[in-house]
Order: sequence, then C-alpha cells, then structure tokens
Amino acid sequence: MHGDTAVGRHREPGLDLLQIQSRIVDQFAHPSAAFHERRAAQLLIEQGEKTRKPDWEKLHAVLTAVCSPWRSIGVPLLERGIGRPDVPLTVTDAIVIMMAAQQVTARLRTEQVQEEHLLHARAVHRTNWAQYQAERHQPKPQGTTLGFYATPEGMEAQLREQVQAFTCTLAGVLGITRDLAAKARVGRLPF
Repeated sequence: MHGDTAVGRHREPGLDLLQIQSRIVDQFAHPSAAFHERRAAQLLIEQGEKTRKPDWEKLHAVLTAVCSPWRSIGVPLLERGIGRPDVPLTVTDAIVIMMAAQQVTARLRTEQVQEEHLLHARAVHRTNWAQYQAERHQPKPQGTTLGFYATPEGMEAQLREQVQAFTCTLAGVLGITRDLAAKARVGRLPF
C-alpha cells in the first residue's frame, strides 16, 4: 500500500491545521472548484480530526463535488484521481484508506492485534517502504500529481509518513482495507 500516505495526512513543522486541510483538499480539487466547496471540505476534515469521528458520507460527497470537473443535473459526479495516471487514487480510495487506518488504530489501542500479524506487517512494510523510497526518486509518468511523491520536510513529518504507511500496511495484512474496498465497490459503505 505504498503511496497511500500521499493523501496528505502527515504533519510538517510550521504547518497549522488549516494548511494541512488545504493540502488534502488541493490535491483532489479540480481547478474550477469554488472556494466555498473547498472550505466545506476543509471544515469536515477539521471536524473529523477534532472529534475522531469523521462523517465519511459528508466528506465523500463534498470531496467528490470538489474534484468533479463536469457537473450536470441528473448526472453523477466524477471522482478525479490523484497520483499516478496508471494507478490513480480516488476520493473513495482515500476515504477507505482513512477508515482502515482509523480501525487499525482502534484495534491497536485495545490490543486486539496479534503479535504475528504485527511481525508480518513489519516485514511487508520494510519491503514496501524500500520500494516506495526507490520509486520516489525515479522519473514519474506524465500526468502524475505534482507533489504526490514529495518527501515531507522535517524529521517529525517523515516519521509520521512512515507510521501512516505502516498503519496502511497493517490494515492490509489484517484484511481491513480489502473488506472496506469490497464494500465500497458494491455501495455498502455509508458513502
């Protein structure tokens, strides 16, 4: 699951919460997205971070509206992908990743993850992380979202990025990401 951290959830020294929210929204936003749409998405992210109970359905709807370049009454909004054009990350993908990370964190807090799963995730993460670091410095295909592979500035931000990547790997090892993604494909998630 390398590359999932680029959703922009890592914190960098000197960045306040508004700047972080702006980066998340800006990565998905279509250039024609209105300020009030962008701000609504930022506020939902802020509320979710403060309460630790994000409203996934509203966040999905607002981010989809922010990223959809074509809007017509009766026509569903399109999810604009970010990242590499050959494996784009959509709003749904990003929310599935955030939901999975939240579930992993809850399981870790209550010590519901077996040691063998942690050890397996660590081995997988080391391989994925090394591959991601190597890819980070390779030329990207045309159309890759600017900054998607950027190295965060500062040691704390780099550590947060790696912890987030491990959390995503653990979610994959535990089958959480697979289950949430399968539900999202058939429309069984709240968004």
